[in-house]
Amino acid sequence: MTQGNHGADSLLLASQPIFDRANEIYGVELFYRNEAGLGALDVGESLATSEVVYHLSTAITRRANITKVPAFINVSTNLLLSPHFLPVSPSQVIIELVERIVPSETLIHAVQRLHDQGYRFALDDFAFSQQWDGLLSLASYIKVDISTLSPVTVEAYKKRLSHLDVKWVAERVETRAEHERYLEMGFDLFQGYFYAQPKPVYGKKIPASTLQATVLLQALCRPEPELGEIVALIQSDPELALKLTRVANNAFHRQQAPISSLYDVVTRLGFRQLTSWVAMLGLLGEAQSEHAELALTRAKACELLAKEHELNAQDAYFIGLLSTVDLLLGVTGEEFLKGIELDASTSDAILHRAGAYGHILHRVEGTERQFAMHDITLYEDNSSLLGLYHQANHHAQELLASLAPA
Repeated sequence: MTQGNHGADSLLLASQPIFDRANEIYGVELFYRNEAGLGALDVGESLATSEVVYHLSTAITRRANITKVPAFINVSTNLLLSPHFLPVSPSQVIIELVERIVPSETLIHAVQRLHDQGYRFALDDFAFSQQWDGLLSLASYIKVDISTLSPVTVEAYKKRLSHLDVKWVAERVETRAEHERYLEMGFDLFQGYFYAQPKPVYGKKIPASTLQATVLLQALCRPEPELGEIVALIQSDPELALKLTRVANNAFHRQQAPISSLYDVVTRLGFRQLTSWVAMLGLLGEAQSEHAELALTRAKACELLAKEHELNAQDAYFIGLLSTVDLLLGVTGEEFLKGIELDASTSDAILHRAGAYGHILHRVEGTERQFAMHDITLYEDNSSLLGLYHQANHHAQELLASLAPA
C-alpha cells in the first residue's frame, strides 16, 4: 500500500495524456506500474497488460479522466494471439503494437480478426521497416519517436505513406520548437514531456482473483451467451473449473448421466444459474468468512422471498449476491458493475433498491440488520421473515462448508 496522502490506496498504473492540434486531450497512454518498482518486462507483458486493463475497468481511481478518453495500451504477442484478447470494448482502447513484436503472418491474421471486431491499432515507435508493411492497412495511428529520427527523415517517410488513412502521433516531444516543427509537418497528435510526464494513478484495487470471474460474468450477461466462449473462459481458470464441476456434481444438481466435460457442467447448470455461481465464486475468493456467510445468506434470503412473491428466484439470488460487493471487495456496487452489462431493472435493484426485486432486497437487508442486533421487535412483527432468514443462513453455512478445501 502507498503512504502519505494516498492513504490506503494502491499504485495502479501511470497515465500520460496525448494532445491534439488544438492542445485538447485526445487520449491517454497507460503504463504498467507496481509498488515494488517492477516494469512490464520484469513481470511479463501479458500479465502487465491484463493488470492495466483490469484496473482501468474495475478499480476506483483518483483520476476519473483516464476513463473518459480512449486509452492507448501496449499489448504482447501472446495476448494478441489469445482467443479471448481483452475484456474491454473496442471503443475504449487503442492497441499499441510495440517495436518488439515480430509481425509474422500469424500475428497479422490475428490483428486482422481483431480489426474486423472494431479494435483500432497504433504502430508504436514506428521505424518504417518493410517487415511492418503487412500491418499498415490495419493501423489507425502511426506513432513516431522523434528522438530517434531526424525531422527530414520523418517528413520523407510521412510523404511516402500519405495515402494511408491514419493519424500521425509525435512521441517524446520535449520542446516548443519540436512541437512547432511537427505541427507544421501535419502531425495530428502529440505526446511527451513538453506537455506532461506520466503520472501515477492511485486507487482501490479489486482483488486480482476476481479478474477471470468478472470476464466470465461479462460473457454470461450478454443477451445471447456463446456456449463455446463460456466453456473456453472456464477452461482458462482451472481452479474455477474444478469448483464449478464440484457444484454441478453435488447433491443439488446430481443427475443420472455422469459429467464428462465442462460442456456438461455448463449445460447442467444452465446460463442463469451458472451466472450466480460464477459471481459467488469470484466475489468470495478474497472475502473474510463472516462476510462470505452474510453475502450468501442475503442472496439465499432474496431467492426464498422472491419465490413467495412468484418472482424469478435465480434473478433475486443474483441481485442479492451482487449487492454485497462493497462488503466483499471494498468497492462500490456502481464501480463493480461498470464492466458488466446488466439490464436496467437488475442494476436499479442493486444500486437503488428499485422495482420488485429492489423491494425484496430492501426487506432482506432490514431483516439482516435486526438479525445482527438481535432486535426483539423482529420476532414480534415479522416472524415469517425471520424464519426465512434463518433458513437462508443455514443454507449459506452448509454451502461454505461444502466448498471448503478438502
